Amino acid sequence: MEIFSIQRNSEFGRFAIACQDLNAGEFLSEDFPFVIGPKASTTCCCLECYCPVDATSSGSRCDDCSWPLCHDCRKLSERPSHKRECEIFKAAKCKFYNLSVTNAICMQLDCITPLRVLLEKEFNSMRWHEEIEPMEHHRNERFGSPTWNADEQNVVGYLCGPCKMKQRGIDGELIQQVIGILEVNTFEGKTVKSHTMRCLYPKLSILSHSCTPNTTHSIHPSYGNKFTLRATIPIKQGSQLYTTYAYTLSGTAERQQHLKQGKFFQCHCERCLDPTELGTNFSSLKCQKCHLGYLLASDPLNSETIWKCNKCECEVTTVNIQSLLKTLQDEINSTRSIESLENLLEKYKTILHSNHFLMISIKNLLIDLYGHVRGYLLSELPESLLRRKIQLCTEVLQILDVFESGKSRARGLMLIELHQPITLHASCQYKLGKISNKEYLIELEKSQNILNESLEILSCEDESICQQRKLGKLSLNQLEKLIKDVKENCN
Repeated sequence: MEIFSIQRNSEFGRFAIACQDLNAGEFLSEDFPFVIGPKASTTCCCLECYCPVDATSSGSRCDDCSWPLCHDCRKLSERPSHKRECEIFKAAKCKFYNLSVTNAICMQLDCITPLRVLLEKEFNSMRWHEEIEPMEHHRNERFGSPTWNADEQNVVGYLCGPCKMKQRGIDGELIQQVIGILEVNTFEGKTVKSHTMRCLYPKLSILSHSCTPNTTHSIHPSYGNKFTLRATIPIKQGSQLYTTYAYTLSGTAERQQHLKQGKFFQCHCERCLDPTELGTNFSSLKCQKCHLGYLLASDPLNSETIWKCNKCECEVTTVNIQSLLKTLQDEINSTRSIESLENLLEKYKTILHSNHFLMISIKNLLIDLYGHVRGYLLSELPESLLRRKIQLCTEVLQILDVFESGKSRARGLMLIELHQPITLHASCQYKLGKISNKEYLIELEKSQNILNESLEILSCEDESICQQRKLGKLSLNQLEKLIKDVKENCN
């Protein structure tokens, strides 16, 4: 029996419906990319492995076509990603124009991924017609926009002109269709060396967007960039399968702006329609008039909505809200020390709800710092800071349990962070005689359960790019040995 069926309507276009009840963690689908390539508006990178390459005349170049290739990839006898475009550039004598700055945005590379789609269309016409051509590309929404006009000059003009793609029956309309397909449907992937690229997966692109997705996908660079799709929570037969095209830990206004500008649609999911974001108050600000209530967007999908206090008559315009948030975000961006970030959290308590996305972003920064930077390594943290890290991880997990519940990668990674301070805090208390053997064992087994859940979630990730999975396995071995020793002492 098939796991899901593909349907179509005017609201979602193509979408996927579960054909049976699905369990959390259940495998749903896998696919290999139609193409992979550089992201749009990227800095100069190798066209084979995507590592950074000097954009100036000092940079390494392909010996055949003069376009960017790193020193290692220049030596390869086979270059599957770069091979076809290399032949096009060489035949048309289209050389790469060196830039004056090493790491400047390299607009010349914007043509690479669309060109790869067009060349793969010739090589694999059946897959193009069955899987790629039906993809949404939002031509009407994109037409005449600044991005469209820039692509018309930088990509369409270049491919049809100097690259002579018109001689292969390729016109500007088709190229713009391909550009739109890539803008709307690609996902970010990473190589085994963690260099970013964009990948076009026909099956994954069928799924509709939600800001509370019920699936998660993993991209495996060690296996030809294959993606695997799994359910994160139990899904009932007849329910729609959702992925997300937005960062779930950004607020509604920020997600809507990203989706409108990058994906050309407005999200109407339950979370976006709810001013409280499913009861989390993820975008709520403290009312500065009554100091009792919270300011909520009266119409979250309206970019010019009025924000109203839920306790008094206070109203604030979106312009003022966004101005304040920008000031706070700029302050966060310029702050990197643990002490300064903790001070910001304390300062913002009078301005933002404790669950506000800016507060959560600070907490995430602190989680990344506690235990990972000199002077604050896990082995150096006193009991008070171990408790602090436990608190921070727990507070972020409470949000993830709403927005990315179940077996999501974000939860798996946060659980890894949580188990470590629990283990160390319990060990500190035990050594100081504050807890008994039995209490110590309870805490260690709690940490073990958290770590096991994390490793179960992350077992679907490619270990070459998920270092936390490797470290988690080592930690589990050490934890199991410690638990065994404590049990022996209890007996």
